[in-house]
Amino acid sequence: MKKYITCIVFLSLSYLPAYSQNITAAFPAKLQVYFMKTDGTQAVMSSEKLSVAYDQLKMNGELMINTLESDDASLKSLLDSAAYDKITFAGIIPEGQFVFQSTMNNRFSVESEILYGELQSRILISYDINNRNTSNSNTFDITCTGSISLSENLGITRNTGLDDKVSFQFFQNVQTKTY
Repeated sequence: MKKYITCIVFLSLSYLPAYSQNITAAFPAKLQVYFMKTDGTQAVMSSEKLSVAYDQLKMNGELMINTLESDDASLKSLLDSAAYDKITFAGIIPEGQFVFQSTMNNRFSVESEILYGELQSRILISYDINNRNTSNSNTFDITCTGSISLSENLGITRNTGLDDKVSFQFFQNVQTKTY
């Protein structure tokens, strides 16, 4: 009798649909960083090579400083004087907010740890997710916004001619396939 029940349970479980989802492409994110100068004008730097990866609910990112570009002389000077070559960040996406499966459109925030050299701090990144689901794959357009402090988050305490608070936005396209 036990063998019969075990067999029924096993066969029942084999009929339940199982989905496996793999990220098939996570393109580099496009980053824009917005600065206000003390004279009231705005300056922008950008990178087309911000790396942001997702593993289940974990998000990890890395920005190599040498990928940032700007036409503004004060921002070029800031980049040239960078003490370290990269900024990394990581966060946990709140459960139920975003999975690469059935999520259509969603907005949420992620508290992220930022690391620049030996300086560790926390920032809030706001996510806006849009999904274009087809029968073969999901394509997610991810737009993230936030702000950092030059002094608190990056340790820049010298006079830069820039406001301390800096806004950023990045856009990334992630594709998945369900098997």
